[in-house]
Amino acid sequence: MDRISGLPKGILHDILGRLPDKDAARTSVLSKAWRETWFSFPKLSCCCHNFFSLRGKLDRFIQCVSKRLTRLHDQGLAIKEFKLMLDHTLDYVPASCHIDQWIQMASESGVEVLELYLTGNFAKRHYNLPLCLTEAKSLTKLVLREGTRLDSALLNHSLKFFSLKTLSLRHILLEDERIIEHFISHCPLIEHLTLHSCYVYNNPSRSSTMTSWLKSLSLQGLQKLKDVDIQGIQEVYIDAPNLENLCYHALYMVTPFKLNLDSCTNLRWLTLWNLKIPNKWFLEQFYRIPFLESLMLHSCSFEHERINIPGPELKFFSLSHCSNLKEVNIDAPNLLSCEYVGKDNPVISFLRISNQLELNAHYDMIENHHHLYSLREFVQNIKPQKVLASLSLFIHEPFSVSMHFLLDWFLLLAYFPNLFIICLFVP
Repeated sequence: MDRISGLPKGILHDILGRLPDKDAARTSVLSKAWRETWFSFPKLSCCCHNFFSLRGKLDRFIQCVSKRLTRLHDQGLAIKEFKLMLDHTLDYVPASCHIDQWIQMASESGVEVLELYLTGNFAKRHYNLPLCLTEAKSLTKLVLREGTRLDSALLNHSLKFFSLKTLSLRHILLEDERIIEHFISHCPLIEHLTLHSCYVYNNPSRSSTMTSWLKSLSLQGLQKLKDVDIQGIQEVYIDAPNLENLCYHALYMVTPFKLNLDSCTNLRWLTLWNLKIPNKWFLEQFYRIPFLESLMLHSCSFEHERINIPGPELKFFSLSHCSNLKEVNIDAPNLLSCEYVGKDNPVISFLRISNQLELNAHYDMIENHHHLYSLREFVQNIKPQKVLASLSLFIHEPFSVSMHFLLDWFLLLAYFPNLFIICLFVP
């Protein structure tokens, strides 16, 4: 026997945990010792691509997963992690009862991490999450992505997620819009929450398969919550005094949004996507969030053409593809890095700056005189201009380089001798 195979099981399990899933599985053919190590490994990652296209392949996959889980369960061994990834073309009916059994065995064996990636067609073939999971007191991380439905029976069931710290739900179908809030309210230790594009039946009786986006969310009394990522919910209320990081992505810019952060006074990082932002609401947030260090605005539109950004603790600011802006006034004496991405040329003024401040600009343009003049105007609209550290150009149409074009660039280089310019040509 080689020296490695004779190491304690705990160390061998640690070695397997550091390997990619496929490589870890291959160790089972090395020797009897490694096979025993593999079968007792408490972290299961089961992935099958297109196995539903062949019946025999499906049977072998089910048999393999069942064998490993049953062996751990029957021997009273822990199942710390169970990750199940199935192909998007599958029909869940043949395997749904087996998935129920797998989740039950994992729950009874002290599972800490459960991840289901069941990509499928919405409102047609969804796997219904079994109620046995609600007994998983040891669960610390739950990730559900696509192809999964949360049944309304959860509303009348006692949820025992006393240890859950991370919850991620992406493209999940809900039988009742109240399920999410009920689910989260039974997670007293939750720290990280991700909710992306969750759907709900329009008709509670499910006589119709029509669905719509989850419209509202209220998170209350979550003392441990630190990180929230929400997408596709137009009305959000968050009562989490220790929240540090929030990413909010609205579904449609044309639809009014409601985002209440009154109690999130310790917020440090805020990212907003696809919002039509009222200037009054925007300015109020800076007074309610005095410790904000990072602000990122992506694909947003503002009510007025001028915005003011006061941030005594702000260190990073990003403005990316935001429309209807002609003037941006930034009063952030501790700002270290600022990023601009877009094709417009707003006046960007820094009222108070630190000696370390750098502005990195990514400008979209095509080769014609209008955009060359516009680029020059954009650069001249940065005040003070010494903060401009880099300028990346994204040219979206092929063109031939003319002498006039080269002359313009030489003048630009002469005007900003310390500027590092990157030209990207994208036909």
